[in-house]
Amino acid sequence: MKRILTIVLLCILFLILDNTLMPLLKINGACPSLLFIFALCYSIVSSPRDALIIGVFTGALQDVYFLNVFGINMISNMLMCFVAANIGKSIFIEKSFFPIISSFVLSLVKGLIVFSILFFIKQYIYMGVIVYIAIYNLVVCIFMYKFTYKLSQKEYMKREWKF
Repeated sequence: MKRILTIVLLCILFLILDNTLMPLLKINGACPSLLFIFALCYSIVSSPRDALIIGVFTGALQDVYFLNVFGINMISNMLMCFVAANIGKSIFIEKSFFPIISSFVLSLVKGLIVFSILFFIKQYIYMGVIVYIAIYNLVVCIFMYKFTYKLSQKEYMKREWKF
């Protein structure tokens, strides 16, 4: 229960920071998504089941502040977190290089997914900002992954085996 409460409170904190502090730090119209980067980092160090849950949860939180469309962030976060969890199963999660590069690539893919969906429903966004957001997310992920990995190593965050 403590694990779930910790994750939910961190997600809410990152959502608040995403919508209050991060717009003040815009560069070329792009600001990082702390909530999405946390979801990716947590997905890399956790199971695919947990990754799907956090992907849907963080996507729903992001969709609350999205324009006129609900569900785009939910589906894209779910897919990206699931891919991140599968990447996390095949790499050494103790080292931070591959998780950080993976989060950069997954940020680009998420941006392309959101751009494509919005294009089909005729709500246009500037595609160049996707690269800036991914680079900004890469920089944030350097610090976020270390935090998330240390958090996942705490005793109350580890999942117990059940027979």
